[in-house]
Amino acid sequence: MSEDLVAGATVLLIGNPNCGKTTLFNALTGLSAKTGNYPGITVEHRQGKATLQHPRPQPGQSQGHSVVTIVDVPGTYSVVPRSDDEAVAVRVLFGDIPGVKRPDLVVCVVDATLLERNLYLMCQLRELPLPLIVAVTMTDVVTADGGSVDIPLLASRLGVPVVAAPATPGGSAALRETIAEELAQRTQRLPLNPSSITVPGDAAAVYAAAKAAGALAANSLGVSGAGDALADVVLARSLSHTETPMPAIDGAVGTLVGAPKNARAELVARAVTARHIRARALAKGVVNAGPKSVAPSELFTRRVDAVALHPVLGPVLLVMVFGLLFQALFSWADPLMGVIEAGVGIVGDVVGATVSDNFPLFKSLLQDGVVAGVGNVIVFVPQIAILFLFLAILEDTGYLARAAFLLDRIMKGVGLHGRAFVPMLSGFACAVPAIMATRTIENTKDRLVTILVTPLVSCSARLPVYALMIAAVFSGQDKVFGVVEPGAVVMISMYGLSLFAAIGMAAIFKRTILKSPTPPLVLELPPYRLPKALALWKATSSRVMTFLREAGTVILAITVVLWAALTFPIDDDIAAARDKAKAATISTIAAGDERDAELAAIENQAGQALVERSLAGRVGHTIEPLLRPMGFDWKIGIGIIASFAAREVFVSTLGIVYGLGDGQDEASTGLRDAMRRDTHSDGRPVYTPLAGISLLVFFVLAMQCMSTIAAVKRETRSWKWPLFQVAYMTALAVVASTLVYQVGQLLGFS
Repeated sequence: MSEDLVAGATVLLIGNPNCGKTTLFNALTGLSAKTGNYPGITVEHRQGKATLQHPRPQPGQSQGHSVVTIVDVPGTYSVVPRSDDEAVAVRVLFGDIPGVKRPDLVVCVVDATLLERNLYLMCQLRELPLPLIVAVTMTDVVTADGGSVDIPLLASRLGVPVVAAPATPGGSAALRETIAEELAQRTQRLPLNPSSITVPGDAAAVYAAAKAAGALAANSLGVSGAGDALADVVLARSLSHTETPMPAIDGAVGTLVGAPKNARAELVARAVTARHIRARALAKGVVNAGPKSVAPSELFTRRVDAVALHPVLGPVLLVMVFGLLFQALFSWADPLMGVIEAGVGIVGDVVGATVSDNFPLFKSLLQDGVVAGVGNVIVFVPQIAILFLFLAILEDTGYLARAAFLLDRIMKGVGLHGRAFVPMLSGFACAVPAIMATRTIENTKDRLVTILVTPLVSCSARLPVYALMIAAVFSGQDKVFGVVEPGAVVMISMYGLSLFAAIGMAAIFKRTILKSPTPPLVLELPPYRLPKALALWKATSSRVMTFLREAGTVILAITVVLWAALTFPIDDDIAAARDKAKAATISTIAAGDERDAELAAIENQAGQALVERSLAGRVGHTIEPLLRPMGFDWKIGIGIIASFAAREVFVSTLGIVYGLGDGQDEASTGLRDAMRRDTHSDGRPVYTPLAGISLLVFFVLAMQCMSTIAAVKRETRSWKWPLFQVAYMTALAVVASTLVYQVGQLLGFS
């Protein structure tokens, strides 16, 4: 019987942020964990399988095993959520998500080093009729400091099973046994009475209405008998300005909308105070400090914080830490990305050598569409892995919270939280991992604002375009003040413009379409701890796999579409002339370097003509009247269309357009010379310093990256925001580029 009760059960881990819940989840599930989203919810949860031994087998039976599902939701301080993350945790707890099974057992994870604070949530859970046990983490830290944790005393006070679950080898064994026993028994314990609240006479009617609303919410949730316990939850929701979804609770909130706000606020404050008093009483004497007045771990935290939070040394350390992260994203990832690009090139060559020349389109599809698309996906893996490894280290050690504290004053001027600085900084390397890093931001609107503006930060993919244009139009120009190269001034200006645009648009969005109050700095500074290697590996690998699985499919599809736009329709006359010229060359020139060079020239010239007559080429010619006010011609138009795959593709596309082949890069002197020689129909040069600056401004502000769009779609779970992002960034780029070129001409610049 117990076997039937245990097998297939769902166990929920819930607790405060940074309480060791995820470490415990990893210990229970091993490598079986997977990340996902509940229907209609963008916040992630994780679930995995755990194998439990059956307690007390029947006579004559061997002890069997059952597999249960362990669910790890975001941390929450209360059953009154302040963010989407906390709302998901509470909704899963109550079974308030359509199609998602309510947990069969709830494990409340509490940190022994912060027991009183963690027990506030525990007090709320004990007032509800839930199957509940408590896992106490960080007991090893208390013991290492010379103290002790009285687990039996806490269990007797709470009236539910309590087990120690330190982050040590075998530390989760007792929890596994307790979970199996509780699932087998399914003991329904009576909830503790809600914390007593002294209600003043003028608020009695409001409190009575709150109890009735709480009963309504409890019935909707299927937890009858919890009306009194949910009364202050409904009261708090009636005062909250958050837009986090809590359908069953919020359905009862409307009954209190007309109640006096001051009475509701006073009752909520009384309930909070009562629970804190209860939590203090429950925690008293459970954790006994060691013989030293200050534990070694706390002393270490104080000493490090004396530097990390110092008004002068703190920012210096912060710059050093993020400078290291920045260096890693730029330099450390570059060799790995080079290896991946080389590997993709080798695979493309193998495909080209394997597929017969009798099927040129199929060969091109595989080489330039599928293989190139896969390359566009996996080339981001090193940067994503390094970024999330760094973030995991910073978060697990406790420094990320300090960084948010230091940066909050700066970001508050824009209306954002200090945590928004990390993804914006990461955007200088690549917007894809930077957008994924916005998951550390609690508030949904703040996270959306950060996602929308991060691609404006000048990423490394723009560098080839910058380098090519600076070399093509600014080489030979007089030095600024006789000392500084004009190219250096232009490069610095582009980075400054990108940062100014990102901050400016963030301020605009926070005051318009995503208007919300500046989030208060409510931050817990956890003690410094040594991160666990297994936890770091899982945090990093899960993010990488999520990107490959979800964003990768979109990137691959768009790559194939762009290949088709640059290939079709095929001009049969050009293709026939190319084949005839190649056949003549083969018949008249002996095999060798001379013939290979001639064949390559024929192929490049034909490629130039074919691209001009392709769909992308025709679009380039069609939109040329729209491009002229910015100083661009149809060739640049084709480059802009192709660079949607990735900004750096602009350079190789210009190589094809100018008949030099797709092997050109920003250092190719042939491409630079061809650009310098290019003229409009009236003889004016196409690439003037003014036109060059106009093009650079366009690339700074435009959304020319399908990988970023795929990442935004994945993070927002909607096409609404990525399409809006493409629209506003394109409009911004066009307007700014046009102003630069037109005003520059009026001022007499060339």
